[in-house]
Amino acid sequence: MTLFKKLNHKRIFGLDLLRACAILTVLFYHTDHCISGIPETITGFFHTGWVGVDLFFVLSGFLIGSQAFESNSESSLKGQLRNFWVRRWTRTLPLYSLVLLT
Repeated sequence: MTLFKKLNHKRIFGLDLLRACAILTVLFYHTDHCISGIPETITGFFHTGWVGVDLFFVLSGFLIGSQAFESNSESSLKGQLRNFWVRRWTRTLPLYSLVLLT
């Protein structure tokens, strides 16, 4: 068993790959506006960047929702939501504070 599987045994590789593809479509969309000389056959693909934004938000909502409402937990819905928010804020607040201080 690899270290990645030991640390993140609940990750779904296909969804992570799909999110990466969504991010790349948005980056390609903006690349089309910044770099000249790209052949017309390729720039047609670059005009679909809005799909990447929609896909990213849908997948993020699914992944965050699945974390918030874990069905294998024995606690109540209120306890599940409290645990979700504690995990979310302990991961977010230190970096947020660092950015504010900087």
